[in-house]
Amino acid sequence: MTKRLVAVLVAMALPASVAAQTDVWPDPVVQEKAFVIPLWLPAFAGEGNLKPRAQRLEQIVLNDLGFTGLFNIQRDEPVATGMKGTNAVCVRGRVFLEGPDVTFEGTVTDIASGDFMGGKKYKVPDKELRRVAHHFADEVVRIVTGEKGMASTQIVYTRKVGDKWELVVSDYDGYDPRVLVRQAVPLLGPRWIDGNQAVVYTSFRDGKADLFVRYLGEDKSRGLANYSGSNTAPDWSGREGLLLAALSKDGDTEVYVLDKLGHIRQRLTHNRAIDTSPCWAPGGREIVFLSDRSGSPQLFLMERDGGNVRRLTFTGGYNASPAWSPRGDLIAFSTRMGAEFQIAIITPDGQDGRLITKDDNSYEDPRWAPDGRHLVCTARGRNETVSVVDIVTGGKRILAEGSDPDWSIP
Repeated sequence: MTKRLVAVLVAMALPASVAAQTDVWPDPVVQEKAFVIPLWLPAFAGEGNLKPRAQRLEQIVLNDLGFTGLFNIQRDEPVATGMKGTNAVCVRGRVFLEGPDVTFEGTVTDIASGDFMGGKKYKVPDKELRRVAHHFADEVVRIVTGEKGMASTQIVYTRKVGDKWELVVSDYDGYDPRVLVRQAVPLLGPRWIDGNQAVVYTSFRDGKADLFVRYLGEDKSRGLANYSGSNTAPDWSGREGLLLAALSKDGDTEVYVLDKLGHIRQRLTHNRAIDTSPCWAPGGREIVFLSDRSGSPQLFLMERDGGNVRRLTFTGGYNASPAWSPRGDLIAFSTRMGAEFQIAIITPDGQDGRLITKDDNSYEDPRWAPDGRHLVCTARGRNETVSVVDIVTGGKRILAEGSDPDWSIP
């Protein structure tokens, strides 16, 4: 759930003294020189009028591989001398005519041995060029590291344009933004659901906070949860095929399990405090959530059935917006530092916590990329932007103006 909504809900329940608490996190521990794989990417080949298409493919693949932070990229032709034992690779591409079709072929080779490591061949209609480049970049990551790439994923976020609020989907790098929903009242907290086929979000369309769902192939949203009180903070588990949400239908804000049609399956929390912002563990067996039951907003864990509730965070006077990493080894969240919020991460056992950001901007609403290394978040400085943070290097980049982002799952 976004800080704008959480702040309103939590402020109503907290004593005035809580607002004055300060945080005692240590300075960010950032690895300035992460391990990177040497990678050569010479100019992609393309004859005649195919050369511009080869250059466009090359630039997108270059940007995608650079985004990962995994590679030290060189642009010239590689020389095998002295490369033995370095795991250096060369990525090549060429665009050519194959019958009536424009075709792109990309390959990966080991520079030292000259061995072919893998590759792909694609038909490349002009409108599919970015999709093909992203897919090949992900193939390079898979071939070289064995891990899934993220270039073919998407971001969903909200933005305000004039007096309208918009729900926007874009490529993972902020390109090709498409407006799904436009309305005159706030849109908050979109989350991908149902195999990235749809987005569930909070809207005040009917005068209060309710959950709606928009399937990408449809032209209208559907109501999902409009129980009495507020209906907010959805989080989807692909493994479970179920949603978590925070509902105040019975007075206090509590965490519930819903199916994808919005039917209540189970109430998980029973406490006079505000319990909100639930997030599934990747395996679906545990849930992290925000509660002020300890006197200030802190993160708590519970089992899938609501049992074994225990406090996770003890550092910081206001911690919120937890997000469980896709590997299950870390939980990211926002922690208040003075008047601003910064992003921190902590292990699920609570033993290892550290800051990821610490500057004059405010960083909120973190959500994980599929690689478990990058976080997309709302950055508030001069403008409100959707930004990405690399938790290994601390590097940041702005994707778009907007807030409340979520990253799709490949």
